Amino acid sequence: MAFRPVHFTRRALEAMVRGPYVTLTGTATVFVAVLLTGLFAAALLGGERLLHAWAGEVRLSVYLSPGADLEQARAAAAALAPGRAVEAVPAAEALRRLTASLGEQAGLLDGVGADALPDAVEVAAGGLGLDDARALAARLRQVPGAAEVDFGTAWLERLEAFLRRARAVGLALLALMALATAVLVSNTLRLAIFARREEIEIMKLVGATDAFVAAPFLIEGFLQGLLGGGLAAAALVGLHAALAPRLAAAVGLAAPLGLQAVLPWPLLLGLWGGGAAVGLLASGLALARFIRRV
Repeated sequence: MAFRPVHFTRRALEAMVRGPYVTLTGTATVFVAVLLTGLFAAALLGGERLLHAWAGEVRLSVYLSPGADLEQARAAAAALAPGRAVEAVPAAEALRRLTASLGEQAGLLDGVGADALPDAVEVAAGGLGLDDARALAARLRQVPGAAEVDFGTAWLERLEAFLRRARAVGLALLALMALATAVLVSNTLRLAIFARREEIEIMKLVGATDAFVAAPFLIEGFLQGLLGGGLAAAALVGLHAALAPRLAAAVGLAAPLGLQAVLPWPLLLGLWGGGAAVGLLASGLALARFIRRV
């Protein structure tokens, strides 16, 4: 018996209409799995985008050893960071800024002399990603008299490490979720296969091959996965449209979290295709045991 895609697809659609419970259950299961996967992926991509955006807001500080020439250090830093705003900050100015930042707690610094803080050179790192800021900090260690270079991103380093671990854990969870979803959907599809067992047995008796029998069921699982994945992708876009403006209004630095930043089209297409693949795998799992018994 020849393979007829249009005929098999029509039979699959008819089966989906006749068995709405199976269709809705399978589609909903894939929808939830793809939606959760998409939310996790969007959170990771958003975290990485914010990581790079926030890294560009810091100022690198080169703290000088006692007796170092502040103007010479400023000139050296300007040469090492061309195009960047470079400012020499004497110890007295650093103490004044610290006092102002403490506000009502400024009294804690009473009696502290200007020599308690070192002279420093500050370099603006606007627009730099974390890796570029780290590389610039390494270059600034060559400034004459530099005792320490601080780019104020210790918390960003921790965020970067967290995202790196979350990415690795996410890949493992993604594989487990895909397998669990395929098993759940296959159990649902098995009901549809069992309901048509007599039809399948008759087809086998008249010489139908396993591929001919399985094709409509495989297409049915594929369509359920395609529908569930497409709905999940659309839901993710809708959630972004609803939440992103509010987040950007509440947190100014969240402005870079546009649709293409957290839900790029390749990711959305991948989620859609992944839903279809899970549905196809689920139908294959459901068919394998039944056809062997027949």
